[in-house]
Amino acid sequence: MTDLLGLARWLALPCHLFARLAGWLLVVLTAVILYDVVGRRFFATGSFKLQELEWHLHGAIALLACGYAYVKNAHVRVDIFAHRMSQRFKIKLELVGILLFLLPFMALLVWFGWEFAERSFVRSESSPGGLGLTNRWIIKSVIPVSALITICGGLAVALRCLAALRGPRDDTPDPFELR
Repeated sequence: MTDLLGLARWLALPCHLFARLAGWLLVVLTAVILYDVVGRRFFATGSFKLQELEWHLHGAIALLACGYAYVKNAHVRVDIFAHRMSQRFKIKLELVGILLFLLPFMALLVWFGWEFAERSFVRSESSPGGLGLTNRWIIKSVIPVSALITICGGLAVALRCLAALRGPRDDTPDPFELR
């Protein structure tokens, strides 16, 4: 059981690291927004590039933190029937959801997201109209990277679920609380 939890911690590590990067990107986003707002308001300097950079940073922050949100059980859930289910059933349902939905969907995002970013790189894609940012492949490459991070997070939670299910039946711990 400790081997599963140790491996789960290793798999959750990229989620933690990229969440920290997302936190720093949030600081950068705040500085860019402040610069843009102050520049437009007091110095009449507006820029399409700054506004587009704000959107790119916002998207990168949201995507890079997905795996961390999953590992920390901070993602959105609609648990209408959860209060009627036993803890073991919830854990089994979580495990099935990871294996049947999360991992295959994220694998597809890696596959097609890589192709999406690669095509953008090969074409030297930039913003339409030529006024925005160049090198659109950078923001597009965040899609497969975030999917890989979420796969790591999903596998970490799946291992925690397995460890919880291997434990005693009468007092099954919550796999999101195991450290």
